[in-house]
Amino acid sequence: MLQNGRHWGILKLDAIVRGARHMREQEFQFFAPLDYEPLPKRLWRELGEAFREFRTHPTLYVREAFSQDDYGKRRTKIIFLGSLLTLVVLLSSVVIVMIIRFLQTPEITTVLKEKKTIAYVNPRPLAPLPAPRLKQRAGGGGGGGRNEPRPPSRGRLPRASLQIPLIDPSPHPPKVKQPALPVEPTIRAQPELLPQMDRTLPLGDPTSISMIPSAGPGSGGGIGTGSGGGVGPGRGIGYGPGEGWNTGGGRAQLGGGNVRSRPQILNRPRPDWTEEARRNRIQGVVLLSATFGADGVVRDIRVLRGLGYGLDEKAIEAAKRIRFIPARDLQGRPIDYRLTIRVEFRLL
Repeated sequence: MLQNGRHWGILKLDAIVRGARHMREQEFQFFAPLDYEPLPKRLWRELGEAFREFRTHPTLYVREAFSQDDYGKRRTKIIFLGSLLTLVVLLSSVVIVMIIRFLQTPEITTVLKEKKTIAYVNPRPLAPLPAPRLKQRAGGGGGGGRNEPRPPSRGRLPRASLQIPLIDPSPHPPKVKQPALPVEPTIRAQPELLPQMDRTLPLGDPTSISMIPSAGPGSGGGIGTGSGGGVGPGRGIGYGPGEGWNTGGGRAQLGGGNVRSRPQILNRPRPDWTEEARRNRIQGVVLLSATFGADGVVRDIRVLRGLGYGLDEKAIEAAKRIRFIPARDLQGRPIDYRLTIRVEFRLL
C-alpha cells in the first residue's frame, strides 16, 4: 500500500510539473511579439481581394459595400482608401511632370535670323509756285543736310529772303538758348514763291514724311538730301530741286510762278467735339496739311500738330467737308494745291 501511495504521489507531481510547463508556454506565447504586416502590403492585398470579388459579382459587391454590417463597412473603407491612394498617385505624377517641364531647358532647334523690313516711301511732290506769272519763270533750288542717317524731318520752310543767309536752317533746337544777338535762319529765295506755313511748326522739309527731328543725310548744313545750306535735294541755299538759290528748278533766276490762282475756300464747316475733350475742357488749334485737289476734293490730310482726345479725327472730318474752287495754272486748268489748314476748338 505504501508502494501505491508513492506511485500516486509521483503521478501527481508529474501532472503539476506538466501543468506548470503548459502555463509557462502559454505565458510565453502571450508575451511573444506578434507578426506585423506593413500597411502598404496589407492595403494592396485587401485591394486585390476586393477587385477579385468585384470582378466576380460586381452588383453584389456594390450592394454589400454600402450595407450597414461590419463587412460592408470594411468594404466601404477599402474603396475609400483605394480611391484616395489613386488620387494621391495621380496628383503626385502631375506635380512631378510639371516640375520636370519647368526645370527643363528648352532645346534650341533653329536659329531665327532678325528680319529688317525697309519700306521706301516717296516724298510728296513740291507745291506749284504760287507767284503770279511774269515774263520768265523763276528757277533755282537748294539742298543741305548734316550727314545724319535719318531722312530729313517734316516741318515748315525757313523765312525766305533775297539776302544771303547768315545762319543755315536746322530742325534741332539751338545749342545756345539765349544768344546775345539772335539771328533767324533763312534761305535765299523770292518770298512770294514759297507757300505760307504756320510759324509755330519746327523747321524742316515740307515734302518729308518723317517726324523724327533730323537734318538729313545731305552735307554743307541746312536740311535735306542735297548740299549747300538750303532745304531740299538740290545744291544751293534755296529750296527744292535746282542749284544756286531761289526755287523752281534748274539754274537760279528771278521770275514768276506757274499758278494763276490759289484755291478759294467757299465754306469751312465747324468741327464736332468729343465727349472726352469736352469733359476735360480741351481746347486749342489742330494744324493739318491737306491737298486741295483739282477735282474739288480735300484729300491726303495729315496732322501737323494735334490736341488728342479725339479732336484730331474730328478736325480731319471737318476738313474733308470743305468746299472750294480749285487752284489753276497759267493755262487756266485746275491743279492740285497743298495748303495748311487751321481747325480751332474753343470752349464757350
